[in-house]
Amino acid sequence: MVAGRKAFALQAGDALSPDKPAEAQPAQVKTDLAANRQDAVFRYAQNGVQVTKTITLHPRNFKVDVRTEVRNGPAQVNMLFPGLGKADNPRVQAVPVGGQPASVQGSGTLSVQNIQYAALQENPSQIAHALIVRPQQGTKVDVQLTGGPQGLVTATLPATSSLEVYGGKNELIHLYQSGYTELPGLFQPNFFGQISLLIVKLMEALYKVIGNWGLVIMALTILLRLVMWPLMQAQGRTTARMQLVQPLQKEIQEKYKGKTDPESQRAMQMEMAQLMRDYQVNPAGCFSTLLPFPVLIALWATIRNFEFDSGFLWLPDLATPDPFYILAVIYLFVNLGQLYVSTRKTPEMFRQQAMIYLVFLYFALTFPSGVTLYIILSTIIGIVQQIIINKQVEHETASLGQTVQKVAPGTRPASKTTVTKTIDAPKK
Repeated sequence: MVAGRKAFALQAGDALSPDKPAEAQPAQVKTDLAANRQDAVFRYAQNGVQVTKTITLHPRNFKVDVRTEVRNGPAQVNMLFPGLGKADNPRVQAVPVGGQPASVQGSGTLSVQNIQYAALQENPSQIAHALIVRPQQGTKVDVQLTGGPQGLVTATLPATSSLEVYGGKNELIHLYQSGYTELPGLFQPNFFGQISLLIVKLMEALYKVIGNWGLVIMALTILLRLVMWPLMQAQGRTTARMQLVQPLQKEIQEKYKGKTDPESQRAMQMEMAQLMRDYQVNPAGCFSTLLPFPVLIALWATIRNFEFDSGFLWLPDLATPDPFYILAVIYLFVNLGQLYVSTRKTPEMFRQQAMIYLVFLYFALTFPSGVTLYIILSTIIGIVQQIIINKQVEHETASLGQTVQKVAPGTRPASKTTVTKTIDAPKK
C-alpha cells in the first residue's frame, strides 16, 4: 500500500519500536467467500509486549480494516503512516469530529484531537494517490500531522483499536466506491465529476435490478439515448435536409464556375443562402452533435476508474481495453454504417470521410471496453434515429413534390426574388 514504508508500524517508547527485533509468528490467512473478504492475522512479541494485528482485505476497493490488540504493554501506542512512496510534499490533513479540516503542506506540524479521519494526499489526478485513516467501532484517535517532502501521520491509539485505511488513487470514483466522498474537505468534484457521480449511482441502481455490469452499461446507453433523442432530432433533420440540397448546391456552383467577379460571387452566395432557407436547413442544428460529448467524457472517466467485480461475455474487465480487439472491429463497421446513412446521397463525401474513421479506430483499441460498448450501442441507436428522420424528411418533401429526384435537371426551387418560379419550397 505504501511502497518501501513501514505502514501500520507501532511505537511506544522502549516497549515497542519498528526498528527493534521482534519474535514474529507465521501469518494466518483466512478467506471467507460468503462474506467476500480475506483476513490476515499477524502476531509478534517485543520486550514482553504481545501484539496482534488483523488486516481485512475488501474486493473492488483499496481499503483495509486494521484491528490491533496490545497486551502487557502501555495503554496507548502510536501507529505510523509515513508518506506516499515516491510522492513529493503531499498534503497532510485531518478533521476532528464535529470540526473543520486542518492541514499541513510543506514544513510544520499540527496536532488534531479525536479525528473523524486523517489523510495524506497528492494533488488530484489520474496518477495521484492518497492514504486515508478512519477510526472504527468507537476508537478515539489523536494524530500529529508532519509536513515535509514525504509527510507523516502519527496516530495515537488505545491498546485495542480498529481503523479503516484507504491506500489508492486520489480520484473521485475510487473514493466514492470506498465510501469517502462524503467526508468533509477530502475531495471536491468538478463539473465532469458531478456527472460521473450521477452516472455511477445510476449504474449501481441498474445493477441491483439487472445483476450484470455489461447489461448495465447497455441499459444505461439506451436510457441516455432516449433522454437525448429529442435533442438529437434537430441535428438529424439538418443532416437529412443537407443530403437533399447538396446536389442543388453543386448545380449552383457549376452555374457560376469560372465567374470570379464580385457580382457573380455575391449572386452565388445569395442563391446558396436562399436554397438553405427554402429547404429549411438550419446550420445551428449541428450544435446538438456536441451534446453527447460531456456525457461521453464523464462516462469514460467513470468506467476506466470503476472497480467491476465481473466481466462480460469475452471481456474480462470492462474498465480495460478489449484484449481480443473484437469491439474495435465492430466499432469500425458501425461507424462506417453511420457515415453511410448520413452521406448516402453523396458517395464522394462517404469516400472522403471513411478514412477518418481509421484514425478513430485507435481510440477503440485503447478505450476501456465498457466505453467502447457504450459508443457502439449509442451509434447503432443513432443510425436507427437517422434512418427514421431521413424517411420523415423525404416524406415531407415528397408530399409537396419537393424531393431532389422530382426537381428537373438544371432547375431548383427558386428563391422568392426569382421572376420565374419553378416549385415552391416546403413551408411550415
